Amino acid sequence: MENAAPRPKVALVTGAASGIGRATAELFAERGYTVAALDIAESPSSGSARIHPLLVDVADRDRVGAAVDEVAATHGGIDVVVNCAASFLARGVDVTPQEWDSVLRINVQGISNVVQAAHPHLARSEGAAVVNTASISAHVAQPQRWTYNTTKSAIVGLTRCMAMDLAADGIRVNSVSPGWIWTPEVAAAAADGGRERWEPVWGRFHLLRRLGEAAEVAAAIGFLCSPDASFITGVDLPVDGGYLAMGPEGLGDSSSFAGSA
Repeated sequence: MENAAPRPKVALVTGAASGIGRATAELFAERGYTVAALDIAESPSSGSARIHPLLVDVADRDRVGAAVDEVAATHGGIDVVVNCAASFLARGVDVTPQEWDSVLRINVQGISNVVQAAHPHLARSEGAAVVNTASISAHVAQPQRWTYNTTKSAIVGLTRCMAMDLAADGIRVNSVSPGWIWTPEVAAAAADGGRERWEPVWGRFHLLRRLGEAAEVAAAIGFLCSPDASFITGVDLPVDGGYLAMGPEGLGDSSSFAGSA
C-alpha cells in the first residue's frame, strides 16, 4: 500500500484582508500553502483557491480559539502563524482609558490569543514558525503616539518571551519591524496629493529614499517561516529601508557635516 501524499502546509494569517497581511497570505498561497485568512473585514477575492477567509476579531479570545480549532480540523493542522492584525490608533497625552483598552486588546492580547490557541497545533508540526508584526515605531519615540508605539514595543518583547517558551516544542518565533510601507493606512494619510506627492517626503525617512511595498515585508516574513531560517528565533528583523540606521543628519543632502571629527 502506497503512503498517502503529505497534506499541504497550513498558514494562518491575521489582518489578511489588506496591506501586509494580504500580501503575506498571497505569498504563502503562491508557495502552495493552504491559507486561513483572518480579519474583521471581508477579504477581497485574491483569485486563489488556497486562501480561505474567516471573519475573526483577534481581541475575541473565544472566537479566536474556535476559528483556530476549525482551521486545524478542516485542513489537518497548522504549520505557520503570522500576526498582522493591528489597531493603528495613535494617541498621546489625551489618550482615554477606553482607547488604551482597545489598542492593547488588539495589538498585544490579540497576538497572545492567536498563538495560545494555535500552540497545540503548531507543536505537532515539524518546522513550525510564528511571525509577529511590530514596527519601526517599536524602537523610536514619535510625537503623540503613546498607544501605537507602546504596543508595538510590547510585541517585540512578547516575541522574545514566546520564542523562549515555545522553543521546547520546536516552534520558532520572530517579529518584523516594517518602516513606512505603502498600505491602505498610509494611502489614506496621503489622500491630499497621493503617492506622487508624499513618497518623496516620507521616502526621505529611509536610506533607500522610498517607501516599501507590502510584498517586500511579506517576503521577509516568508523567509523567517522557511527552512532557510531554521536557526533563527527570538529576533526582530527590520524591514525598513534603513530607517532605523539613519542618524539625526538624515540623508545628509542639506547638512554641512563634512565627515571630519
